[in-house]
Amino acid sequence: MILISGIPRILGAFFLPNAFGDAYVYIRDAGSISSKLSHWTFSISDLYGFWLPLYQFICAIVNVFIGQPFYVSKLVSALFGVGVCLFVYDLTLHLTKHSKAALWIFVLVALNPLHIFNSASAMTDVPSAFFVLGSLYFALRKRWIIAAVFAALAGLTRVDNWMLIALLPLFQFFEERRVSIVGCAILIFPPLCWFYISWKATGDWLACFVTRKQYMDALLAANPSLATFTLAGIFRDGGSLVIPTDIAVLIACFVAAWLIGKRIKASATDRKSENLRAVAAANSYFFAYLGFIVLAYLTHKQPIIFPRYGLILFALGLPILPWTFFEITRRKPQWTRSLLVAVIAICVFDASVELVGSVGFINQASAQRAVADYLHGHFQPATNAHIFCDEGTVRALFGIPEGIFLTSADAPRDRAGFLGYLKERNVEYVVFINKMDSIPATLFPELQDGIANELFEPVMHSSSRFLRMDIWLYRVHQ
Repeated sequence: MILISGIPRILGAFFLPNAFGDAYVYIRDAGSISSKLSHWTFSISDLYGFWLPLYQFICAIVNVFIGQPFYVSKLVSALFGVGVCLFVYDLTLHLTKHSKAALWIFVLVALNPLHIFNSASAMTDVPSAFFVLGSLYFALRKRWIIAAVFAALAGLTRVDNWMLIALLPLFQFFEERRVSIVGCAILIFPPLCWFYISWKATGDWLACFVTRKQYMDALLAANPSLATFTLAGIFRDGGSLVIPTDIAVLIACFVAAWLIGKRIKASATDRKSENLRAVAAANSYFFAYLGFIVLAYLTHKQPIIFPRYGLILFALGLPILPWTFFEITRRKPQWTRSLLVAVIAICVFDASVELVGSVGFINQASAQRAVADYLHGHFQPATNAHIFCDEGTVRALFGIPEGIFLTSADAPRDRAGFLGYLKERNVEYVVFINKMDSIPATLFPELQDGIANELFEPVMHSSSRFLRMDIWLYRVHQ
């Protein structure tokens, strides 16, 4: 199982691009911390940043001995991905007591295209899922202290995992009518630690949340369409969540919740069933994270749903899928063949969509990489010139300080003001991409066809046919 899940993820760490531009910021932070650790200049305030620090710190420690933060960060995530697959297998076996079902569920996650792609990316989604699954795994075995340790590690990786501070003690209370004081102390450590790091680095224990709010306000100001709900946007974001979660898994978790409630109401014996309580606990984890994502989306705290957000739901919901299947077929044996065919067909369909999307993203990443490579070879960061670029991945791939880049967030939106802005900031290149709310795309639509004028001279064009992306790079004539 380690080989089946590990080979594609480790190979992906070397040969696949990162699944999102933020990965390059994680890599940069890991490299910076690693350098300070190597030179014995590290202090706890160096952990402060836009994101919680555990994943970057782990990568930094490993990188001290290897010295390749790019590959180390991707390999660390890949190894966490292997751990996720193993936890999914063990959780399925625990809930169903069916070894063949557990193996098939393991295959579903181990060979899932989107999970492989994101496991090979320097992001926190897969490491976070590993810690959350570890928390659930040990909670089902009533190893509350170990479960709390995993939950605390999750809480040092992503802020959304702080919900486990309430969820895990609640689960223990329903199981044993008591709550572990030591476990609660461990659970409360991540936010207290982060508040201290923030205060130590900035003098404000809530500095991270202030920065996040400022970032979100700027994002919504630059992209007004994200501040409102449209039918097309809801379908797009809904698909980005449902397909990675897997339609069969999503349906199974809702059906499981209904079956659990029905059995608990109908029988006192079922209320005492250890297996039923275990399934209810696993399902509560699933719905807690589903509810968090949906609530953040509806309140515009997270106005875009990316496909990787569904990976935690996919991992938490997979063990419930076979339990629901066995529970239904126990009641309706005549449905067994039809239900099995339907589940397989849905899983194959979802995996196919994810594979197509991953291939398309790789094509887009190649186009973005070509532009970044050109800029890296022709732009001199030592000058006082700037680059105007609304394509975040190109900025990340370029690997220079963010101060070199300008975006539509701070630029005037009228033609004269924008041209004056380019001159005032000594903009040498404009990376043109026809995306909503990009000022060059709004003011100079002809640039999408590579048409030169007295202000802009096209120097390169990079594109991908599937999924379609066109990037034009223009030199600005001052």
